[in-house]
Amino acid sequence: MIVCIRSVRIPPEARDRFLAWIDENRQLREDHGILFELVLERSPKQNPAKTMQGPELEPLPEDEAFVLTAWASHEAFDAWIDTPDRDRLTDSDDHRAVQYRPLTRYDLVGGYLNLDGLAAVADQAEEES
Repeated sequence: MIVCIRSVRIPPEARDRFLAWIDENRQLREDHGILFELVLERSPKQNPAKTMQGPELEPLPEDEAFVLTAWASHEAFDAWIDTPDRDRLTDSDDHRAVQYRPLTRYDLVGGYLNLDGLAAVADQAEEES
């Protein structure tokens, strides 16, 4: 499995549309091999005093986010890049409203997923929306 990470700038006026665009295109992306796609914004709540403290974080621009996308393999990712479905999907006002930075691939070399825990969080998120 590989995980692709990129930073993006999402103008505040485009944020809701961009997040909806990610959700609306989920099935097409999954049909082409995407295992997950997550949009992350830095939380104002950071580590409590009992945890290891890093250097003081530089403030990020308010519109800065990270997109994490997972694929089963490099070949699956490359096939998505080559499909016309991707070109049609990225040719939209919602996609163009966001400033994408270069994408970096990471190979999965260890760790785990708590699928039951993730399912519970997903159920809770659906109930809240």
